[in-house]
Amino acid sequence: MSQMESTLDFSSYSSFHETSKELAENLAQLKEYCEFLGLDNTAGSIAETVEKNSKEHFEVAIVGEFKRGKSTIINALLGKDVLPADVLPATATLNRVTYSTEPYVMVEYKNGKSEKVDISHLADYVTKLSFESEKIAETVKEATVYYDTEFCRNHVDIIDTPGLNDDEQMTNVTLSILPEIDAAVFVISANSPFSQFEKDFLEKKMLTSDLGRVIFAVNCFGTFSKEDEDRIVETVEKRIESYVMEKAKKVLGESSKEFSVYRRKIGKPKVIGIYAKKALTAKMENDPVMLEESNFPKFESVLENMLTQERGAISLQILANKIISAGSEVINSIVIHENALMMETDEFMEKYQLAVEEIEGIRTKKREEFVRINESANRVFEELQPILDGYWQNIEDSAMEAIDDYQMSAEDLKHEKMKIVYERLNSKIKENIENKAQLICEQIQNEINVGLSDEASRLQSFEDEFFESINKIQEMFNVNTRRNRSTGTVDSVIGSVIGSVGIGGLFIGFREAGVKGALLGGLTGLTTWVATSFLLVSTVAAGAALSPAGLCLIAIAGLAGTFTGKFSVDKFLVKERIDKFKANFKVQVKKQFYEMKINSDFTETVRQQVYTSFSGLKEKIEEETEIILKDTQKTLDKLNDQKQKKKEFSDNEKMRLQGIAEYTGSLLAETYNLHKTLADALDA
Repeated sequence: MSQMESTLDFSSYSSFHETSKELAENLAQLKEYCEFLGLDNTAGSIAETVEKNSKEHFEVAIVGEFKRGKSTIINALLGKDVLPADVLPATATLNRVTYSTEPYVMVEYKNGKSEKVDISHLADYVTKLSFESEKIAETVKEATVYYDTEFCRNHVDIIDTPGLNDDEQMTNVTLSILPEIDAAVFVISANSPFSQFEKDFLEKKMLTSDLGRVIFAVNCFGTFSKEDEDRIVETVEKRIESYVMEKAKKVLGESSKEFSVYRRKIGKPKVIGIYAKKALTAKMENDPVMLEESNFPKFESVLENMLTQERGAISLQILANKIISAGSEVINSIVIHENALMMETDEFMEKYQLAVEEIEGIRTKKREEFVRINESANRVFEELQPILDGYWQNIEDSAMEAIDDYQMSAEDLKHEKMKIVYERLNSKIKENIENKAQLICEQIQNEINVGLSDEASRLQSFEDEFFESINKIQEMFNVNTRRNRSTGTVDSVIGSVIGSVGIGGLFIGFREAGVKGALLGGLTGLTTWVATSFLLVSTVAAGAALSPAGLCLIAIAGLAGTFTGKFSVDKFLVKERIDKFKANFKVQVKKQFYEMKINSDFTETVRQQVYTSFSGLKEKIEEETEIILKDTQKTLDKLNDQKQKKKEFSDNEKMRLQGIAEYTGSLLAETYNLHKTLADALDA
């Protein structure tokens, strides 16, 4: 038997991978049993789970404004100078570092082509350190650095991102990958903690629920006293907590049950002061004292714990659940096999017909549940209607607010200044409507998540009924006076395990799907759609092709020609002209919103999001239940054929079945202990 009980502590990479490997080996054994018993659907499901697990690895993105020391932190994690770093903004592409005994770089270009290059030439492809390298970097989609480092040997990929505030296009590239990663390290400089951009990013781009998978690394550069460094870290921690709580109030609603739960569970943000440069030097010079002074070991420990105990627990839970589900099916099959073949043919045929009817009854109940899930989706969509009805008005109001708040002077009304005014005003409008759309979309997504959570809880009763029916089928074939002792022992094990665990992960796959993809929040594509529909006047002036949404800006740009640039300095007249200018600007912007509204259907997009989410729940239930139902039906049909042919078990077959039952029963009990540990970790 395995040593799983001694590896329940999966707080380190080694123990996590040891547990994962052991679970995969147990599944491989169960797959062999399923194939022997003819449980082809269960065997196929196990194979898919094991295959997916073999490809699993952690992804950690290092993000932050330019020149915060992101590349240096990565090099310190790797213990070597792998990625280029410089006093100027260096990283111009996404750089992924992954494990390989052979060091090289695979460059993937935006045109779909790829190229293998020597690692010594990495800077020529991914940096802004020269005019030539910057031009090449503009054509690169991603560079994957294959390198032999202990950190990546643990199945961890590191993603180095361009600076968030260095270039708008690169900022968008960085933001686009955040939903795909397992953890983010947000790098803040102790020299200038919390710029306005960093504050805005935390408030407007990060979902409150994602605080748990972000480490804030305050990178110190040796210019402060220990007391000042501690004070800076404490200040950063308090600010983050404040920003996130304010965002939670806006998204969840301060009086909501969700906000109350969130406030209790939020805990403290993970904020750690480090000396990245000192840590890198210490590792390269093998200086343990210097390394300890850098505080980097603490940072690495927190990151390791986050990945294995917080993110990795879900991967282990999926494997454990599959063992429980598949193991339960194995034992059910053995119990039915042993007892059915002891029955008289007439008795078996009677039980067989009842079992077939029970299976059809389960499917009928499932169809009824799907109707209820559809009704829940309809209810969620109806409850979102007030938000949807007010969406465009709220977006338009935010644009009008931007115009009203924009400060102008007589100087701004001069002809030569108008282009700059248009650009700045459009930029402010774009920012306002993007922020408003972000907030609304996060509120919508929260309502969908609440509805899904409520529905998953309601479906627990169906899950219970499902297993009651499966157990009922097993009990139909019990021959109490002729029970095999090992089978009776197995029955007691499986009864306790199924009763406590249920379908072995009916909803864990659904939960897993929500782990990655929440960092930015909002409905995919909707958050920035409105904002990106705006074309800056500078783009119009450059002769770029216009979308319908940008047509009104031609009229706005044309307004510049109506001004002579010669105005009285009289304050009243200036204010009057500014008010008139803003009023005209509002008219043009409202026209653009009208065009945007009639050329898109935000409500329909949200409707699809709602029903797609609830359909995912139905698909998971369908997949998990049919694996069991089809194999149960196949077992019964196989037994029916054997009964008709009057075939009996040989002594070898009986011994094999007994051995499988004993092993699987012990494995189920052992795995259930791990399951409880993992569940506690996920619910903490």
